[in-house]
Amino acid sequence: MGIIYNIKYIDAYYSTAETFDGVKIFLHEAYGFVDKNGNNIVITFIKKKGSSFKEVREKNEDIQMGLVIPDTSLVSVAHGYPQDILEDISLGSSVSVVWRDIVYVAHMPRYDCASMYTEGVLVKIEGNCIVLKNPETIRTHPLPIKNHPVEKSTYYTIPISFISKISVIESKK
Repeated sequence: MGIIYNIKYIDAYYSTAETFDGVKIFLHEAYGFVDKNGNNIVITFIKKKGSSFKEVREKNEDIQMGLVIPDTSLVSVAHGYPQDILEDISLGSSVSVVWRDIVYVAHMPRYDCASMYTEGVLVKIEGNCIVLKNPETIRTHPLPIKNHPVEKSTYYTIPISFISKISVIESKK
């Protein structure tokens, strides 16, 4: 019989507010069967009776319902994550950010996080996250490529531990 775990994690946050209403990174909790797939953590809320995650993955079967989160979204990892990646980047610079995002899964064989690409102006670095103003975000994996969120956001808060790569497009003048 599988063991049900309590996982505490953080997620990115976007806002459509006209003015910046503060850095918002919320603590989330999930309860479910847990397995690791590379640098992804798969949390299954509902699974077929008697099936293990290993069997489901090997047969490429659907996850009935669950989440796939970056291993770096765990609260125990995210809060102490190194910020070296931001050393040469100034506030006010236009940046591009490649990052991994959490995915809700239902009735599909999905065991990895979404890959995201965001461009925007770096307006704040606080604690364990960055805030981009006027962000344009697309999900690049899995295909098809599409905007995220669908409505235009004005600010995007991304945990530093989610970031794979950040580059300056245009420096602050």
